[in-house]
Amino acid sequence: MELATDIQLCSVTDVKAKEKLMNALMKAGVPYAEKWEKVSLRKRKKYNRAKEVCVIITHKAQADLARAVIESMGEDVKGNIVW
Repeated sequence: MELATDIQLCSVTDVKAKEKLMNALMKAGVPYAEKWEKVSLRKRKKYNRAKEVCVIITHKAQADLARAVIESMGEDVKGNIVW
């Protein structure tokens, strides 16, 4: 459930990258939620041809910390992030 104080931070196109990202966010103490969305055929190029993406949701006050956590991760994760 998304509240008025929450923002959609990014989308993750790979399950393994999502798991690594979730662990990193938990270690950093960043509250988050996730929701899965289907990707239409026309938009799949933008999402590395993924049929579904995981949308990461966090509190507005934690967005900068969450972005810093993502930026500190390796290319195996950052390559699967769509802002």
